Amino acid sequence: MKWLVSTIMLLFNTLVFPYVGSPAQPAPEPVPQPPPAAAVQPEPAPEPEPVPEPNPANTRLYVLMYHHIIPEGGKYNSWMVTDVRLREDLEWLSGHGYVTVLPSQLAAGEPLPERAVMLTFDDGYRSNYQLAYPLLQEYQARAVISVIVKYIQDEDPYFLTWDMCREMARSGLVEIGSHTCACHDEGEHGIKRRKGESREEYEARVLPDLQASIDLITEHVGTAPRFFAYPNGKTEEWARDFIREHFAVTVITRHGSWDISNGLYNMKRCNVSMDEPVSKFLPS
Repeated sequence: MKWLVSTIMLLFNTLVFPYVGSPAQPAPEPVPQPPPAAAVQPEPAPEPEPVPEPNPANTRLYVLMYHHIIPEGGKYNSWMVTDVRLREDLEWLSGHGYVTVLPSQLAAGEPLPERAVMLTFDDGYRSNYQLAYPLLQEYQARAVISVIVKYIQDEDPYFLTWDMCREMARSGLVEIGSHTCACHDEGEHGIKRRKGESREEYEARVLPDLQASIDLITEHVGTAPRFFAYPNGKTEEWARDFIREHFAVTVITRHGSWDISNGLYNMKRCNVSMDEPVSKFLPS
């Protein structure tokens, strides 16, 4: 019986306690977990680009007055400059950022360059073609030449011809303006009324002269003049309406620069001479 009991007990321990006394199994390694993701922060909205302040439109125009050009070394007066001086003036303007403009651009309302200058030549001397025009071409500078039409019609050798006017006008560098037909020869009066002259007499004498200058320039150059230079810089109220009807830009001889916000009539000019170069009048 003892051996039966022993056998039963052994069998019971084997079935009920199979791992008792067996070596301990190592605990499984923990599976590494990724760190918790950081909360995604929204990107800040980009700062708006600063809007540059618009540059205020320039309204300052410098109008320079020339007349007769002579070769270097010749005798001169206050209404003349030599070809060397004119070259120096154009070189100075170019080097200081000045841009030449024409009356037609002003009349069309084109914005002025930051540094704007208008070159004007009065009377229509032949030297404007022979000496000034080649320099204008060299520097690509633009200018308006106001002609005394009677001198061209009379073929005065001291003044321009219509062929010269046409050639310069077709270049795009030169515009031909009016300086009257014959009224410039009225001495200091120009288009001013004469003493004791009635309004009717004045209009019969002066207005046809101005109209003749317009008609002849239009006929021979192909473009109606838009620019009028008052003889001796003297205006006349009795001609005011006619002039403003036919011309978009007028100039006098009063010294100074001009603000085009005040209009395009009776603009001031600076007379350039051998004693007073452009650098004396314009900011550098």
